[in-house]
Amino acid sequence: MTRGHPQGEHSERSGGPSGERSGGSSNGWRSLWPRFRDRVLEPFRAGQAMGLPARRWRLVQVEASLACNLRCVMCPWVDIRKAAGEAGALMRPETWAAIREVLPDIGSVDFTGGGETLLQPKLEQWVADATNAGCETGFLTNALVLTEDRLRALLDADLTWLGVSMDGATAKVYEGIRCGSSFERVCVNLERVGKLRGEGGPKTLIQCVVMRSNVHECAALVRLAAELGVDEVAFKQCDVIRGDNGKGLGVYSTEDNEVLGAQMALAEARREGRRLGVQIYEFSLTPMELPVCEQDPRSSMFVRHDGHVSPCINMAYGGLTNFLGRDAVMPSVHYDRLPQDSLGEAWESETCRYFRDLFRLRMEAYERAVLDTMAGSAPLDRHRILATGCRAMPQAADACRVCHYLYGI
Repeated sequence: MTRGHPQGEHSERSGGPSGERSGGSSNGWRSLWPRFRDRVLEPFRAGQAMGLPARRWRLVQVEASLACNLRCVMCPWVDIRKAAGEAGALMRPETWAAIREVLPDIGSVDFTGGGETLLQPKLEQWVADATNAGCETGFLTNALVLTEDRLRALLDADLTWLGVSMDGATAKVYEGIRCGSSFERVCVNLERVGKLRGEGGPKTLIQCVVMRSNVHECAALVRLAAELGVDEVAFKQCDVIRGDNGKGLGVYSTEDNEVLGAQMALAEARREGRRLGVQIYEFSLTPMELPVCEQDPRSSMFVRHDGHVSPCINMAYGGLTNFLGRDAVMPSVHYDRLPQDSLGEAWESETCRYFRDLFRLRMEAYERAVLDTMAGSAPLDRHRILATGCRAMPQAADACRVCHYLYGI
């Protein structure tokens, strides 16, 4: 999983432009700016954050299941899941076989999609296949059916990381969002992971979709994570919307004063994370266009449960959406389809090349503009530097322009 956008970081009093502004000459700023430059640019340099050997693809996200056993209030895939039908919502073995052929060329396999990953009966074997090929492996689950037997099988397969979706620190809030789940059972299942895993892992995390209905429980969720022996908590936006599903639930805004309450809640969660030794990851509350999103199609692909290959899950399933408060249409983008085509053929398709080249050009233009600006004699505000880079970039693809991922929220 890739994480971290520049606007999600917090300025330090020393070692950055603001620190230099309060005391020092332009020569001091020039000595510091290479380090600051790396903080600005490194999150967008594909594949470097993972520390994996160089492979053809940094990440292939595999939708093992679109089927789900819950009815979450913010789920964008409800109508798409109904259209697929119960029998057609699981990835078929022949689709996985087409991916398995190229596993030695993949750095990391994320088995998360639009449904509950553990509903895929072949999951443990697929994780083992990827592990044996030298891939990092992981997935996100609601953990309702994470039985001890399945957990032990996943541990035997050397799963790298395991994420659990929990959007509340109390049964009332959590079960009001994850309809059909059991807060108590999920806590028991998650705590079992910490008790059974060995020293080597898997790393565990809680992912919380932050909405107006649960933002007040962010700090309490960090405390719960510590009690359950969880390593990390990732707070994310309710950022994927299809039709009315998920619409109006996010806490982002173009105005800082409209998200002050969420800012305070997340700040308290960060403090609790530092106190308890729980790593915290979070999103931006206000949009800023990025040269490339976290998914980064320059080095990754998303494989839908039915074999369609796309840049990401958002473009895998097009349809009516809502972008920064206005209705829009998310175009569907598919490179090819497995197993009729190979993953290598999808990667070399005209559409895939278009996305890779476009993001490469955007990154190059962004980097040039940022470096030129930072090489000046006077220290500049970090956000002004980033804005300068944004203005220099070629326009993003149609689908990306209505996708919150490209704006860090």
